[in-house]
Amino acid sequence: MRNSDCFNNALHDMVFENACGAAIRRLADMSFPVSYIHKELDYPISFERVQKYVWRYYLDNRVLLFPDDKLEYHEENGIIILNEPKVTKTFIKETGPYGKTTYRQVTVDSSKNDNPVNDSDSDSRKPGQRRYLPCNFGILKHTVPKEFEKVLEKLDRDNKNYLIDLPWENKVVYHILNERMTCIANALEKQ
Repeated sequence: MRNSDCFNNALHDMVFENACGAAIRRLADMSFPVSYIHKELDYPISFERVQKYVWRYYLDNRVLLFPDDKLEYHEENGIIILNEPKVTKTFIKETGPYGKTTYRQVTVDSSKNDNPVNDSDSDSRKPGQRRYLPCNFGILKHTVPKEFEKVLEKLDRDNKNYLIDLPWENKVVYHILNERMTCIANALEKQ
C-alpha cells in the first residue's frame, strides 16, 4: 500500500469517527438495531460500515464474547458468568530525592478487597460479574437458514431486526444478558 493510500484511509477513518462515531456508540449502547442506527445518521455511510463498526464496538466493550477468549468464567443454567476485576485508576503522591512533589497515576484492582460478598443473592448478580447468553444465531444463519427464519418468526419486529442486522459469525457467540437479550431469550423459550 502506498503512503498516500495509508494517509487517505487514516483521514477517512478520522472523518468517520468525528462525524458519527459517538452517535453510533451511543445508539449501540442503547441496543438499537444497526438498521435504525444507520437510518438515524446524517453522515452518508454504508450500512455495512455501520454494521462492522457496531460489531467491533460490541467486541471491544465485551457486549459480545467468543468462547475462545481467555477469560475466567463459570456457567450456571446455561448462562455464562464472567468475573471481571474492578480496576480503578488513582493518583499517588511521591516526593523526589530533592523534595519535588509529583503525582503518578496507578491502576488498582479493587476486587481484591476483603469486603464479604453476600452469597444469598438469588439471581447470582454480584458486583463485578457480567452475565452472558450463548447465541448460536450465526450457526443457524449460515448453515440452517430455515431454522434461523423460524427463530426470527417468534420475535417482535425490533428484536428480529436486532438479530438480522448483526453480522453473526458461524460459531457460538456470547452476548451480554441485557434487557434486549433477556426479552429475546424469553420469547424463544415461550414457543
